[in-house]
Amino acid sequence: MLLPDWVFSNMAVLMGLDINDVLFLIAARKRGVNLGDTLTIGRLDLNVYPAKLRQVLGRAGLPHAAFAPDAPDTGYAEPVFKSLGARSVAALDVSDFEGAEFVHDLNQPVRDDLKQRFDTVYDGGTLEHVFNFPVALRNCMEMVREGGRFITHTCANNWCGHGFYQFSPELFYNVLSEVNGFEVERMILHVVGPYNRWYEVANPRDIRSRVELYNTVPLQLLVQARRNRIVPMFTQTPQQSDYAVRWEEQTRTGVNPYKPVRPALSKVLPGLARLQNVLKIGWGIWHGNSLRNRKKFRPVGKWD
Repeated sequence: MLLPDWVFSNMAVLMGLDINDVLFLIAARKRGVNLGDTLTIGRLDLNVYPAKLRQVLGRAGLPHAAFAPDAPDTGYAEPVFKSLGARSVAALDVSDFEGAEFVHDLNQPVRDDLKQRFDTVYDGGTLEHVFNFPVALRNCMEMVREGGRFITHTCANNWCGHGFYQFSPELFYNVLSEVNGFEVERMILHVVGPYNRWYEVANPRDIRSRVELYNTVPLQLLVQARRNRIVPMFTQTPQQSDYAVRWEEQTRTGVNPYKPVRPALSKVLPGLARLQNVLKIGWGIWHGNSLRNRKKFRPVGKWD
């Protein structure tokens, strides 16, 4: 019996790098990202075989001697970051049981000496396991230097119970935003597993619509954001963009343009009106809120 790809990579999101992480990092380097001093959130496992790493790093013209057949294999991901040009690689964890250089509970505000200390802060699947998520995310953001990046690979949908949370694209677009000194440079959605297609995710504010998705398989988000300037964070509470637009329009005009209006058909033929509504919802599920919707989800190559 053939099993879905995601079955074989179930561990790839448990604080580790899988092939999607590696290809995303290679693409980031091609786009000019300098990893510099890198901090990983948790000491990351390496869930890609050395032979595969030699192949993908070699194709990208990057050094791969660390993954030669006779090279020592620690099982951890630091050599990947070094091959991608990182000057240094350290880990932050809630304990030192795996040798993390920095011990800190992300549920609590990060200490001052770690703020603006790293060029890259990389979360390979930790944030969804931290109860106090807003504090944990803010910690990650605050540890990034101006001009540096925060990158995360996390649960998006259909993985109930893997961690405390699953996240929507709009959460990251609204938090990693200009008001907090950040800008999302790239966001990729993919079905869990090594062989599935990547989709560039639209910003709901740009398309003036929620980026909703109904599907039946586990999904993950890869997010890359740049810290453009140092500003006080979370001075404004993030709000979903469509609600913010409604409030702004009603404040400006004094009229609520989104007040529900029942179709005239509901007064004459209520049964037919209900059927029409069911068909409308069905179309939204099949197309509007699916990966078929190219306005929301644009297929991209993994080497782009």
